[in-house]
Amino acid sequence: MKKSFLFILVTLACWMILAIFRVPFVESETIQDKGLLYLKNLSISELASLEVTSVSKTQERMADADAAIYVITSEDIRRSGLTSIPELLRMVPGLQVAHIDSNKWAISSRGFNGWYADKLLVLIDGRSVYTPLFSGVNWDIQDTLLDDIERIEVIRGPGATLWGANAVNGVINIITKRAQETQGGLLKAGGGNLEQGFGGLRYGGKIGTVGWYRVYAKYFNRDAFKTKDGHDAKGEWDMGRAGFRADLEPSVHDSFTLQGDIYSGNTHDYFKDLPSQKSPFNDDVKTDLDGGNILGRWHRHLSDTSALTFQVYYDRTERRSIYIKETRDNFDLDFQHSFHVFKRHNIIWGLEYRLTHDNIPTSSVFIFDPKSRTDHLYSGFVQDQISIIKGRLDLTLGTKLEHNDYSGFEIQPSVRLRFKPDKYQTFWAAVSRAVRTPSRAEHDMNFVLRRFEIGPSKNILLLRGNRDFDSEKLIAYELGYRIVPQKRFSFDIATFYNVYHDLRTTAPGPPESGDELFHEQNVKVIPVNIINRYHEDVYGIEVTGTVQVTPWWKASASYSWLKLNLHTKRTVMNLEVSEGSVPRNQFSLKSYMDLPHNLQLDTLLFYVDGMPDMHIPGYTRLDLRLGWNPMKNLSISLKLENLLDNQHQEYRSIGNLAASEVPRSFYGKITWHF
Repeated sequence: MKKSFLFILVTLACWMILAIFRVPFVESETIQDKGLLYLKNLSISELASLEVTSVSKTQERMADADAAIYVITSEDIRRSGLTSIPELLRMVPGLQVAHIDSNKWAISSRGFNGWYADKLLVLIDGRSVYTPLFSGVNWDIQDTLLDDIERIEVIRGPGATLWGANAVNGVINIITKRAQETQGGLLKAGGGNLEQGFGGLRYGGKIGTVGWYRVYAKYFNRDAFKTKDGHDAKGEWDMGRAGFRADLEPSVHDSFTLQGDIYSGNTHDYFKDLPSQKSPFNDDVKTDLDGGNILGRWHRHLSDTSALTFQVYYDRTERRSIYIKETRDNFDLDFQHSFHVFKRHNIIWGLEYRLTHDNIPTSSVFIFDPKSRTDHLYSGFVQDQISIIKGRLDLTLGTKLEHNDYSGFEIQPSVRLRFKPDKYQTFWAAVSRAVRTPSRAEHDMNFVLRRFEIGPSKNILLLRGNRDFDSEKLIAYELGYRIVPQKRFSFDIATFYNVYHDLRTTAPGPPESGDELFHEQNVKVIPVNIINRYHEDVYGIEVTGTVQVTPWWKASASYSWLKLNLHTKRTVMNLEVSEGSVPRNQFSLKSYMDLPHNLQLDTLLFYVDGMPDMHIPGYTRLDLRLGWNPMKNLSISLKLENLLDNQHQEYRSIGNLAASEVPRSFYGKITWHF
């Protein structure tokens, strides 16, 4: 697949270069005029008026949303200088983002963080990117050209009524720009000590008089982090990606979108004392990553109060290392219809079908039974937003009914109340039920933790899935308040109390024969079984404020406090479900300054409390970006990261993975719009 990917990459690059020289002079002038908008900051009132879709699946002003929502805008992305989606998520209050090594992150909302965090649903343009293998996200393959992202909407708290299982603690919805907003060309390149080299090329044009398109290609190569004692932690990462998007509007009522991506790359990880067929050993493990997706969407505007949308996508992923090989195909159909009834009821309902097929061959570490499996998911939802007092008081009732092949039927209702005493203020409250359904690994996996011999017996410590493992359940209570009293100031506060039941843990089982499973003689298995046992309460508060200090300086700050109460004795293998495994306090500060001579000075400051159960002290990270725009469509920037220390650890190493620390780094970048 790599040869075909490189061929596509080169072909797209050559095609775009040829297309550049065919752009008429008049179109080029239009592109340059749009370059002024590219450098424009959104005012606070404009930001509050941004239309978001993740909360209700319909467009509404962010200031009016009855949920804890935060939006990372395209301007935030540009001025942060960051180069990956996980790093951008550090700006979200209440979200825990921790680097494990150069190519892995632990990302979650309101607790339960880890490499395989499983309670946060992530979508890219309506395509779910969580993997049914462990009900989480492989962050090393979630990417696009960051300049093409319109916004990232992040909901802290349940979104299961609309989005389904796994939207337990939050929803991240990454929305890219329409093709008509990315006309003309873009060329970017950069590099530094950790970001050793990266670049991207994009070109957009018109399709007759009713459509627009864009194509892009990008590549990056990142170096490994260091261990605490300064040795190489073997976390190199390189990836190439290409894609396209086309938007058609053949009539005032209909719009069509077709888009797709293809990628290929690899990561490296250094593991210590891995269990092999003979004895534990150390190894530099390379994982090859390949995949692609294609999505189509039709939107029909029926009237001023009614619309329907039909979406279909196909997604294929391949991950190959000496310890696990996974090939997965996902196919999804989604239908949605919204309409008004009796002027007071805004109803939205929808149906979804998803098929996922995987193949996971047996290795020296992983044994899945069965090796190949096809699963089906059926779901439907309905939500009614009732206007009790027009423009003042709204009540939203909704529920999602879902059937999966692991736990059967699941119901996920919610009730939301919104009160607006005036146009500047919004009070909201919600009660929701959400579930996290079992994953393929929890159901069918056998994972070799350790091999050792005692006399003639071969002993294997085995983490084993459970066919009776049930869904994890949450009842969430939320309160929030938001105010935008003037163009220069905004304030947002959200509080929550979450009650979890049937959380995952492990329990040892009696020794048994493993001759049949491992096809060997004299094998004794010591099982560690995955079970439902934990009960936990989590509560906290999240605060965000933004102020336009002067016309040339905007700043925002956020603070979050989180407390966990575990009502069941935890085990060593479930360290993430403990009070000392999450930072109790987090603080961030974001500052954008427009200086004379087209200079920009942008600052990101993060403080994260220590996690004593993981033996990780608190840390403060300071990032600076200095940008210069010598011409309308030319931008040059220098990014400095982690300026306050040489390196620091952000998360515990997972299993046998060698511990690594985030180093101080720098890189330069040049971006040209033409």
